[in-house]
This record gives sequence, structure tokens and C-alpha cells, in this order.
Amino acid sequence: MKPLFKPSGSKIIDEFIRHTQINYVRKEGKLEFIPYDQFKNIEFIAEGGFSKIYKAIWKDGPISKWDNRSNIRQCDYTVALKKLNNSKDITHKGLNELKIFYNFSLKWKASRMYSSYKYISNYFGITRDPVTEDIMIVMPYYNSGDLIYYITKVFYEIKWEEKLKNLIKIIIGLMNIHSVNIVHRDLHSGNIFFDNTKSAIIGDLGISKSATESTDDNNNENYGIIPYMAPEIFQGQKYIKASDIYSFGMVMWELMTGRRPFWNRNHDTELIIEICDGLRPPIVTNTPKGYVELMKECWHPDPEKRPNAINIYQRVRKIFNNEWNNHFRKQKPTEIIESSDIGPVTKNNPGAIYKSRPLSGMINSAMSLRSSRSRLIKISSSRLIDTDYISREFEFDI
Repeated sequence: MKPLFKPSGSKIIDEFIRHTQINYVRKEGKLEFIPYDQFKNIEFIAEGGFSKIYKAIWKDGPISKWDNRSNIRQCDYTVALKKLNNSKDITHKGLNELKIFYNFSLKWKASRMYSSYKYISNYFGITRDPVTEDIMIVMPYYNSGDLIYYITKVFYEIKWEEKLKNLIKIIIGLMNIHSVNIVHRDLHSGNIFFDNTKSAIIGDLGISKSATESTDDNNNENYGIIPYMAPEIFQGQKYIKASDIYSFGMVMWELMTGRRPFWNRNHDTELIIEICDGLRPPIVTNTPKGYVELMKECWHPDPEKRPNAINIYQRVRKIFNNEWNNHFRKQKPTEIIESSDIGPVTKNNPGAIYKSRPLSGMINSAMSLRSSRSRLIKISSSRLIDTDYISREFEFDI
């Protein structure tokens, strides 16, 4: 049998890869180091907050079936290469995305009678850029693009049935992540992909953590995209599953409107303050019954009052069934009516930043400013009360 393990030149990478190959429970958790010369037709696709994404053909391809005697591979397989910025001197923390996926695979198998999980992206392993020596994570390439592309390309052609069907798949993916006590922490439309069957897939576990680790984490740096971040994160609380639910509510809004939340705003301290004070994107009409109500619950400022993933699944399923049953009744399914309030926009505000980035400095400034304003309002209110009291005294004397 052709040996699976190939050294990477990094002790940290090699130890992790060996561990996954020895202690696997399903083939998806068995990762490889893949020599860079295994890739051809490498093409730059996009740049994120912490990485660059390339499309490539993997000559040997991933293992589709394996045992102790042979590995059957899918040759000339199209993959995405996620090149992590400044990752030459890789640390254990730099492997977080793959470690989360591997731990997810272990926990899923341990807690389920069946091995298959749905609507979460797979990972194949690691390669290294021979020039920069930066780490590149190898994962499937999704030809149908992400949720942003899906929405903007044919927004008015997508029926509510199809939207709800994909929303069900997204919440199943999140439900599966939460079921093994992992918090995604960066759920947004750019991290939701579509495979060849047009099924939604949650990807990019780069800053995900176990729920326990997330609440115990002493690292004060917060990463993300402001419109998708729950207000409690801005106010110093740790990420919990309910924080992902808030992000899911924003995804619901995107499916409803065809626009990204707060596309017309600068993503700055003022927006953070307004979100903490209750600002949410505008509600539009013409949605299936129960949709807006559920979305608003996902946005609730109190994380304890947001529904969990299982409850959301049940309710979205019910909304979908009602919409589907309209085909067999005299009622018409919900129509998408063109208006100025919905539909893709040609250009976002230049200050609207839809890349995950470090935000702790901006958050601290926003919370300090919000606190100062609150104190000023209290002082002003107190002075008004005192002035009113003095005026009344003068009136009494007169």
C-alpha cells in the first residue's frame, strides 16, 4: 500500500497529522499532508480577513475508500486551498480549524449511532506554499459559490420554498455543530457554500471553539464581521451557542432581502453602539407566516431568550411545510414582489467591511463612548430635574 503519511518539515504539523491517521473514527477525520507539487492549475479566487483562497486540481485526489491494503482516490479532484497569512512558523493555535474539524468528527461518531453528518464542509489536510512556506488548508471547492453569490445572482427567481429548504439545511448544519458542544463564532453568508446539488454547507471553522473553551478562553481578541456579531459580544460576554443563533437571524434577513445586513452603513463604533442599543436591519413584508417572528427572536438582545438550533429547525420546517402545502390548496405560495426595500444592491457602502477582522480595539472604543454618553444623559436628566424643582420653588414663593 502506498504510505499515507508524508513529512511536512514541521514537527507540529507532523504530530497532528500522525495523530489523526492513528486515532480516526471515520475517513473524514483522517487528514494528510499533501506535497505542493500534487496541485496543478492553481488560481487565486479571493482574499479574506486572515487568508487567501485559491482553486486548484489535486492530482491524486482525496481518498474515497481505504483499508489496510489500498487507498482508492478520486483523481484530478477540484479543491480550495486556504493560505493562512503569516503562517510560516506555525503554532498549535494555527491548526485550530483542522483541530476543530477533527474533534467534531470524533465527538460526532462518539455521540451518534450513524457516522454520516450533513451540511458541514469536509477537510482533507494541509500543504505548504514552497515560496513563503505558509500553511494552506486543503478542502473541497464548491462550484456553486457561497450564499452571497446564490442570493445576488438570481434573487427574484428563487422561490420561498427553495429559500426555506436551504435555510433548513443551514440550521441542520448548525444544529450538528452545536450538538457536539462546538460554537462556530463566525457564521455569515460568506461561510455558507453550495455544493453541486445546490445543498447549503457551513464552512470555515477557523475561529470555532468548544463551548467550554469559548467561555473559559482568556484571549480577549474578538474577530468577526460587525453586523453578524451578537450584542453581548460587544458588551464583553463570551461566545455561546446563542451568539451563533443571532448570526443565523442575520442570514435569515439576507435570504429575505437579497442584501447583506447594514450594507448602507459604515461598520464602525457608531454601528456597534446602535446594535447594543437595539438597532436591527429593517423588516420587509411579504414573507411566509412565522418567518419574521422567528427572525426577530433570533435577534433578541437577551441571548437566553433566543431559540436554540433544534427549536429553529422545527419552526422553519413548519414554515416550509405550510408554504409547500399551498401548492395543494387554493392559496398561492408567498410571492417575492420587487420593491426598493429588497433585491441585491450594486454597491455597498465603502465603509461596510464584510471580512472577519480583529475588532477588540474598536469594540473597546465603542463601549467606552457608549458609557460616556450614558453618563452624560444621566447628568443632563439630573440637572433638568433639579432645575424643575428650583422653578417650582420660585413659583411657590411668588
